[in-house]
Amino acid sequence: MSLEFQALLPEEYLIKHIETGTRPDGRKLTDRRPVSIAGDNIKSADGSAIVKQGNTTVICGIKAELAKPTTEQPDQGFIVPNIILTPMCHPNIKLGPPSATAQELSTFLKDVVHASGCLNLTDLCPVPNRVAWVLYIDVVCLDHDGNLRDAAIAALIAALNSLRLPQVTFDEELEQISVSKSKSKLKILCNPVCCSYSVFHLESSEITSEENTLLADPTYAEEEVANSEISFVILEKGEICVTHQTGDRPI
Repeated sequence: MSLEFQALLPEEYLIKHIETGTRPDGRKLTDRRPVSIAGDNIKSADGSAIVKQGNTTVICGIKAELAKPTTEQPDQGFIVPNIILTPMCHPNIKLGPPSATAQELSTFLKDVVHASGCLNLTDLCPVPNRVAWVLYIDVVCLDHDGNLRDAAIAALIAALNSLRLPQVTFDEELEQISVSKSKSKLKILCNPVCCSYSVFHLESSEITSEENTLLADPTYAEEEVANSEISFVILEKGEICVTHQTGDRPI
């Protein structure tokens, strides 16, 4: 199909491909893009990872700082995830305060950590009522070609697996905190995986027999014209711990 058709009528262009069972990049409807993950890339961070999923690239850095635990949860630490969408990652991303998309993705990351149980927050509190770790988790998008959820979760989990924290002790008599130079890995209890799909409401055909057609691991162009999106966060034994859907039409 011509580039002019793609530029002028992107939705019709994509639907024509879906009806043949092959997407514009050559993948079948259920095919996912290649994924590469590398951990411990940022030496100034306490934990880090970079993930490339097709042409989407994100990097995650974790910085740990000490703070006083809350009175409501005196034996737990904190996580503060943050998604950063920079203008260099896509022409449609502009300078300014965090967009609604970035804020929603940051909340999604936090929900996944809590719902999956991948991290025990009591492990982040070396001295209950006194000292707790705060993990500032920044996920920066370097290149946005769709499906940031899957890439961000993969980068987050890989960075947590590379995270090392020093031992902390508290002297009750002197009321003094001591931090050792040696570091140990934080215990990660599971490794959740996110699988996202773009949903298209199409009339049935020889290829798409159902009204709802799902495209696995969508590109940015596919997300832009999709009717909705749905994501599943799956644990290692196959349980689904988090689902997220956009759009006002049930699947």
